[in-house]
Amino acid sequence: MCHPTLAATDPSAAADVPRGGLGVDRADAMLAVGATERFTRDIIGLHGSLSCRRLLDHVPPGALDHLAVRGDGLTTLAIRTRDLPHRYALAMQGFRLAQYLQLGWACGDVVRSSGWFCEPVSALGPNDVHVLTLDGATGRILGYVCLASSRDEAPRPLLDPARAPFPVETAHGLNVFEKVAPLPGTTSHEVRELKRFVRARTVTDKAQRLRITLELLLGVAQAVLASDPPVRTLVGDVEEKVALRHLLLAGLEVQLVEHTTPVLPGTDLMHLVYTARGEVKPFVSHLPSRADLQLRADLLTQTLASPDLFAATTGLGEHLHGATNRVAA
Repeated sequence: MCHPTLAATDPSAAADVPRGGLGVDRADAMLAVGATERFTRDIIGLHGSLSCRRLLDHVPPGALDHLAVRGDGLTTLAIRTRDLPHRYALAMQGFRLAQYLQLGWACGDVVRSSGWFCEPVSALGPNDVHVLTLDGATGRILGYVCLASSRDEAPRPLLDPARAPFPVETAHGLNVFEKVAPLPGTTSHEVRELKRFVRARTVTDKAQRLRITLELLLGVAQAVLASDPPVRTLVGDVEEKVALRHLLLAGLEVQLVEHTTPVLPGTDLMHLVYTARGEVKPFVSHLPSRADLQLRADLLTQTLASPDLFAATTGLGEHLHGATNRVAA
C-alpha cells in the first residue's frame, strides 16, 4: 500500500494535527497523509474542470484514426501521441491520473512526492494510440483507452529475448508469448497493449456509461483497422468481471494466463493496481481477419444507433460470441 512516509512533510499542514501526546514519527505520518489527500483532491478538481473542446481545431489534417461526432453530444476520436498537441496530452494524462486516484489505483504518495499534476507525457510512445470520448458541449473527457505500442526501435520476433517487454509482461514477470503461442511471423510492431480503459467517475447514468464503453470499443476497432503495420494481436491484463467483459462484448477470443503474481515497486505510480483490485490476469487476443474486424466495427456502429441501447448491446454480444480460454503461467 502507499505509505505516508514516502511523501515529503508539508509544514503548512501542521495546524491540522494536534502534536501533543503523539510521537514525532506518528505526527509526521499524519501530516503527510493530510497533505497527500489535499494534493490529490486538488489534482482531481483541476482535471475535472479542464476542457478539450477545441482539440479538433489543433489536430493536423489526416491525423485521426477515428472520429465520431454524435447527435447525443458525444465525440470520440483516436489519435497517436505524435499528433496530439502537447497541452491536450497534458489534459489527457491528467484525466488518467485523476480517475485512477479516485479509484484508489494510483498512489497519492508517489504523485505528491514527485510533484506531478498529471502522468508524465514522456512515458508515452510516439506511436501509442489514444481513444478519447469527449462531452461535445463542455469538452470534458468522459472515457479513455490506450493502444500502447512496442518500445522496440526495430520490429523483433515475439520470442526474441532481446525484445522490449510490454508493461503487462514487466508487471507479471513473464513473456506472454511463451504461454500463448504467437501468430506465425508476427513481430513486436504488430502487437498493441490495451490499457487504461476508464470512464469518468462523474458519469453515473447507466445508459451513458454503456454508450461511452461502446464508443471506446468502436474507436479501438477503427484504430486497429487504420494501423500500418497491421495490428495482429492485443495483450494486456484484466479483471474477469470488469474489462474482460468489454473484450468479449467485442467478440474477441481471449487467452487468459492463470496464476501469475503481478507486482510493481512501491515507487511506481501504479503499484496499487495489483494490490487494491481483484485478481488481475494477463491476456493475449489474436485478432480476426480485417473483414471480420470491419464487421465488428459495423455492428458496434449499428448498436450505438439503436433506440434501445441495452437490448441492442445484448444482441451484439449474442451475435459476436466472444470466448475465453485459459493457460497456466
